[in-house]
Amino acid sequence: MINRSSVYLSKSDFLKYQICPSYLWLWKYNRSVVPADEEEDIKRRLEQGNEVELIARDLFPDGELVIGAFTELPVTTEQLVREEKKTIFQAAVKTYDGLLAIADVITYDDESNSWILYEIKSTNSVKPEHLTDVAFQRVAFEAAGYKIGAVGVIYLNKDYVRRADVIAEDFFITEDITIKVEEILPTIREQVKDALEKIAEPNEPKSCSCRLKTKSGHCPTFHYLNPDIPEYSVFNISRIGQKNLSLLVDNYRYHVHEVGDDIKLSINQRNQVDVANAKQPMIDHSQIKSALEDLVYPLYFLDYETVSTAIPLYNGCTPFQQIPFQYSLHILREPAGELEHYEYLGRDGKQSPVPELLANLKSQIGETGSVIVWYEVFEKGRNSEMAHEYPEYSQFLNDVNDRIYDLMEVFSKQHFVHPSFNGSTSIKAVLPVLAPNHSYKEMNIQNGQNASVRWFDAVTGAVDADTADHTFDALLKYCCLDTLAMVEIYKYLTDLVSDPR
Repeated sequence: MINRSSVYLSKSDFLKYQICPSYLWLWKYNRSVVPADEEEDIKRRLEQGNEVELIARDLFPDGELVIGAFTELPVTTEQLVREEKKTIFQAAVKTYDGLLAIADVITYDDESNSWILYEIKSTNSVKPEHLTDVAFQRVAFEAAGYKIGAVGVIYLNKDYVRRADVIAEDFFITEDITIKVEEILPTIREQVKDALEKIAEPNEPKSCSCRLKTKSGHCPTFHYLNPDIPEYSVFNISRIGQKNLSLLVDNYRYHVHEVGDDIKLSINQRNQVDVANAKQPMIDHSQIKSALEDLVYPLYFLDYETVSTAIPLYNGCTPFQQIPFQYSLHILREPAGELEHYEYLGRDGKQSPVPELLANLKSQIGETGSVIVWYEVFEKGRNSEMAHEYPEYSQFLNDVNDRIYDLMEVFSKQHFVHPSFNGSTSIKAVLPVLAPNHSYKEMNIQNGQNASVRWFDAVTGAVDADTADHTFDALLKYCCLDTLAMVEIYKYLTDLVSDPR
């Protein structure tokens, strides 16, 4: 039996309410139906936020940190206020009607006889969700009797370049968002009231409003609350707009095969629907052949793995700069040639892996031949950044960029559309269809975000030596598959256009 008198509404709860009120109820009372997040990714984000917050506290040298058991934090905060502490870190309040809030910083302004409330964010700008975040904090603190005169966000200076120790005054930007928050306060107060009523409801919700939103707006409990909607549905149609989606959902047309000619779709969307209905791929042999004929041997299949941190890892780096720490390179020197493989993985977190990575890569990529990647924006972007930071390699990297061919274009330009791609052009969607003997599913590392987190832990001593060694082995296998996947897809396409039957 749930003791509802002990249930409270925190800021993170309120953000869940804004996603979907039913999701909030399930999170509070039936969490077993809420899909688990990527624990490693969440853990790293929390750690990163804590690291940023510790540095930001240097902006307030006289600040006092609220410490103690979680349930005691509001009482301890009140004690510090009575002691006339001017700046308090992790100030907490709990109101009689069930609001719980912990502010990153509150500081007392003698001139206005009020508190200024700050939230510290590990971002390079103030984002719309930060306004909601701070507005909730203000509502809670004011409900607890605090006079809040102003609110602000402390965030990362995107132009900051690390030099030795991180200096808080250079690393952060403080922005007053009082006026922007005041504009939304009436709405936030109403939503807070509604959220409190939602968590007071005794019965589990049977549906949610997410079926009126596009897929990106679905709450994590969407399929639990909407069991009549199939896993692959009209919500999966690539970039389907709200207007078309409403026409379908309002008429209970959830299956892709129920999308008729009365729904005006883009070419890509119509192709996705048509191949799903026909259960046959749509292939433009001439366009694929033309694209492949433009490639010049030797072919270099290249993929980077990168790490991006709020606090720059190395001197000369900026917040959230993508730092390549690994590459895989498969080389096919002639059509029937033997496939070669080269790779690099930085294993020392104390210094940037980029110089050694570039030295190796330059020795392996010749002056002629096409460089094949998947989603060229990423590889080209990293090459341009490295060329700027290491000008001695700029000619090499700019030349590589000039020779890049994005193999994903065969699929993104609709030359090859398959029903099993489910509207995606991701390599992880294409590979198992065209080369079913290769899969990411059984790998210890299965995506780039996971690779980044695991590498960071391995090189910074967050895990023991044996675990680090296992991580390095898993990273090599994962990145190798990324380029091998391109090779296999390229070979499939080459065979396809040479024998179009």
